[in-house]
Amino acid sequence: MDISDAKPIRARRTHQKSRLGCANCKRRRIKCDEKRPACSNCSNHLIECGYHITAEFPGSKSPKGSELSTERPCPRRYRPHQYATGGLKQTFKLSKTQPSRFTKSTGTQCSLSSGLIGNISLADLQLLHHYTIDTYQTMTGGPDLHNVWQKHLVQWGIEFPYILHLVLALSAVHLAHEKPDLQDQYIQQADNHFSFGVRSVASVISELNADSCQRVYMSAVMICFIYFGRGPRPGEYLIFSDSGPAEWLVLMRGVRLIVEPHHAKIFSGILEPGPNNRSRDLTAEMRIKLHEHTVHTEAVQQIVERDIADDEIRGRYLTAIENLFEIMREVYERRSGGSPGVDLMDLLMGWIYRLPEETIGLLEQKEPHSLIMLAHWVVLLKYMDSAWFMDGWAEHMLSGISTYLHEDFHHWIEWPLKQVYRTQTQIE
Repeated sequence: MDISDAKPIRARRTHQKSRLGCANCKRRRIKCDEKRPACSNCSNHLIECGYHITAEFPGSKSPKGSELSTERPCPRRYRPHQYATGGLKQTFKLSKTQPSRFTKSTGTQCSLSSGLIGNISLADLQLLHHYTIDTYQTMTGGPDLHNVWQKHLVQWGIEFPYILHLVLALSAVHLAHEKPDLQDQYIQQADNHFSFGVRSVASVISELNADSCQRVYMSAVMICFIYFGRGPRPGEYLIFSDSGPAEWLVLMRGVRLIVEPHHAKIFSGILEPGPNNRSRDLTAEMRIKLHEHTVHTEAVQQIVERDIADDEIRGRYLTAIENLFEIMREVYERRSGGSPGVDLMDLLMGWIYRLPEETIGLLEQKEPHSLIMLAHWVVLLKYMDSAWFMDGWAEHMLSGISTYLHEDFHHWIEWPLKQVYRTQTQIE
């Protein structure tokens, strides 16, 4: 063979393969520009960049002082959810006997971005379907927010994955409530979506502006509903706990940080409250209940005036009780008009929201007069039992109050106990 006829052998061109790219780009087999803290691909798709995942592999080094995530990589496309024991760690519990904290959630991140159809699993489609035909109807009893829960949240979710993850988490918690035999399955799904949604919302809050404030506010509202839907946890009583700050107060303060700088913008447009066309008349039954509730709350007012010597502290208590009287009147009016339990949420949580930090501090310290006042508010909370996510909360709150209230004051909460438990229960 004449070598002069042979074609010259071309040198193989080297391939500059990225060895430091993020986990998401490597998994999708696309070029990563390796920007920090998030590459362009992840930023464009509004998903959490996977550098924290790649940093966990042997031989890699993390930045000095950083904490490595303990999360597993996101599952591949179309991989079915694994519900078997020994799969994903479950820290997001609906159980009423095992406490958990949102801040320690370790659910798997799922990347739901603009490539929604290519990434969403059949299990997640089931959650989305359930939300669009069932869950959204349980979130508000009035027409003002009906379209927001039914239409806008889903539309936002397609564009902003953190909202979609929270929608799916809410749907999963609802299904866990409706189908107790499949509770573990749905709670695991809720954990997966909730953990990613909360982390993403936290990152968005740092860049909160007039354009994003309504979406972030509704995300915070969903987080609160998911919290309630998990069911009461031992040692956590919304405003106080066995030790440390109450989980609910952390969430409430987060909502306040969102609302205060953008209040006018948030409650405009699709979130603007509609006209109050509710009847102000009380039925005979509700008039009797309101009168009874007022008489017992006035007795609390009297012991505050008698026992609290400090003018400033006494003034805070009396202001909170006056606000409670207004809430009571509105609650019994709405009940007279046939409003469902969920329609009382803004009133009851609004009373807590408006409490000054000093008054909340007294509740956190389990000061007796503050606990007695709170017990008379819990009577109203019992009227929300028809909302699936509030089931058992009134009883749980009173159990915490009775546990920490000094025995000398026990007789002051006998009436709230009767109203909540519907029995002649007396505290020993």
